Amino acid sequence: MREKAKVWARIQICVMMFVFVVAAAIQPTAAQSGDDSQARPPVSKSDVQIVQKARQILNSPEKWNRADNRVCPETETKFSLYCALEKATYQVTGDFAHRGAAMQEARFVIDDDLAPDNHYHHRLMDYNNDPHTTFADVQRLFDFLQGRIEARLADQQANSPSTAEIELPKVTPTDIEVLKKVQAILDSPAKWDRVSTQHCKPDATKFGLYCAFEAASIAVTGKSDYDGPAIQEAKQLISRTAPNAAKYSARLVDYNNDPGVTFQDMQTLLRTVETNLEKRMAAQGQ
Repeated sequence: MREKAKVWARIQICVMMFVFVVAAAIQPTAAQSGDDSQARPPVSKSDVQIVQKARQILNSPEKWNRADNRVCPETETKFSLYCALEKATYQVTGDFAHRGAAMQEARFVIDDDLAPDNHYHHRLMDYNNDPHTTFADVQRLFDFLQGRIEARLADQQANSPSTAEIELPKVTPTDIEVLKKVQAILDSPAKWDRVSTQHCKPDATKFGLYCAFEAASIAVTGKSDYDGPAIQEAKQLISRTAPNAAKYSARLVDYNNDPGVTFQDMQTLLRTVETNLEKRMAAQGQ
């Protein structure tokens, strides 16, 4: 009887140890299940700044880390998409969240715009490491990402009267000149590229709206400016007035390529942008 009691005690101990081990294994899994890969937190002006800062961090092929593992040492000099966004987030906000708004919107850009139907396990890492991804694709991601965040920001502002207005940059005569140059570039249907992208050829003879702004900025200022008042006013006007704006990821390209948009619509948009810029510049002088 005494021997049976010892055996039973050992069985009880083994069962308790097994339960403890299983519980320890389940706990991390449960924590992971709370990590919603489709989470979409609200965006803010800081998220636009994060994208702009990440673009600066990753502004040349020599700075691009093609073999990402989502570990981002402070001393690194080459950056993956994930690490560029992480570093930019720390610099802008002083903190970092794996499912922060800018990070999540970047993942959605990959899913919706750059690699639909992908089978990536970690979207930012796997897209970065994909042999088919080029440095130009990385820059396109930043373009799509900033456009997507700005569109959501405008939508949040439109639907939430209490939300603080987007801080608009000052308008200068140069900005008016850029806009007039865009109008000159797109002054006839024959010069309008109805199936445009964000890849702008220097010798192009037909232009989508995005490339018209890029060409105009280079012609007037000597450089591309994707954040100037003229192009930003155009993006915000599209967000406010285009019937399909909610479906756009990159507003200038998607508006340009929208089958429902006519050349007359394009001209009306540009005239309204010019009027709005002139009003803003006049108000600045008051």
